[in-house]
Amino acid sequence: MLRNLLSTTSARLIIAVINLSIVWISARFLGAEILGTISLIILGISIIQLFTAVLAGSSLVYQVSRHPLAELLIIAWIWILIISPVVWLLLSAFSLIPAGFEVDVLILSVIGGIVTVNQNVFLGREKVNLFNILAVLQSLIVFVSLVILVVYKKWLTTDAYVTAQYISLAITALTGTLLNLPSLRNFRIPKTIIIREAFRFGGFLQAASIMQLFNYRLSYYLIEKFFDRATLGVFSLGVQITESVWIISKSMAVLLYSKLSNNRNDEYAVRLTLNFIKATAMVTLLILLMIFMLPEGLFIFIFRSEFSGLTTVIQSLSPGIIAVAVSLMYSHYFSGNGKPMHNTVSSGLGLVVTIVLGLTLIPIMGTTGAGITASMSYLVSMMYQAYIFKTYTGVTIKSYLPGKNDYLQVKSELKALIKASG
Repeated sequence: MLRNLLSTTSARLIIAVINLSIVWISARFLGAEILGTISLIILGISIIQLFTAVLAGSSLVYQVSRHPLAELLIIAWIWILIISPVVWLLLSAFSLIPAGFEVDVLILSVIGGIVTVNQNVFLGREKVNLFNILAVLQSLIVFVSLVILVVYKKWLTTDAYVTAQYISLAITALTGTLLNLPSLRNFRIPKTIIIREAFRFGGFLQAASIMQLFNYRLSYYLIEKFFDRATLGVFSLGVQITESVWIISKSMAVLLYSKLSNNRNDEYAVRLTLNFIKATAMVTLLILLMIFMLPEGLFIFIFRSEFSGLTTVIQSLSPGIIAVAVSLMYSHYFSGNGKPMHNTVSSGLGLVVTIVLGLTLIPIMGTTGAGITASMSYLVSMMYQAYIFKTYTGVTIKSYLPGKNDYLQVKSELKALIKASG
């Protein structure tokens, strides 16, 4: 586990650095308005992929150790081809995809869905290194493609970014699929019971994820509605900078989910979850404090003068960033123990807060109002999860406070992990 933790954390760190470099190229060379358009394209793809992930997403992590992989792959691939056009038509009907990029969003969503299937299969089989390699490869190819197309070829349009996504997703999807193809030697028609279980588990899981995405990104549509694409570009840049703080929490959450999905010891699951919550909260807070120390002028120097106001956006988002870091641990605890319905309720409560505060604050306060709305939504979601976690496990507030005994326990566990990893 220690080796996987180091591998995943390193991969997340590399991805974060690459993604920030991608953001820098997009902001510096393409500007705020194009960055706003790119944000809407990525959001459209993300929405479609959340629906495909009902049978092709994180539920695979839970099912891979319980059912034949060939059957799960066939179910996932067919589902992607069926549901992607349906969701795409709905988004197009409500004009939620930037004009001229509708077909691109559909194709990239399908290819991206295949990438997600492969990654979750690797994670479910505890092949964490393959999962990390594919994730790093995907971001790296986008970065290299943008350097060639935007920096050197001076292709300064949204199409350059879309082309980079095509190249990255196509290569990553092909690589992962080739690695999983041997599993299809044992192909047979999927059993009905497996499909029902996939819908039951994946439905709860993705209902939460769909609502959570709108918690994260509904403000994008509201900012574009009440302001313009350039304002959206500034806010999306602030979001991407602050969300890069989730490096540690996301890597820890991936490992937590992987371990809990194959775990049958409730006491171990609770202890592990609490340790991860304490660690991720402290690390996230430390990184945020470091970002707070950066002057506004540095952001303007790195990006453009049109991106002034980033400091205010970051400050308004920060309480929510910590809340989400902790919430990820709760979410993976519930999912890893087959209780994803609580994540659905949590996300639903957060979405209500997002809608009410978003329609109230964003028209008046702009990007700052969007940041406050996001933070309040994340906090409400996390507080609900904490309450349910307490109800199930009986943990007290004192359990969350780091102390000498916790330090000794973590130290002892780390020694055991180091010894086990060789």
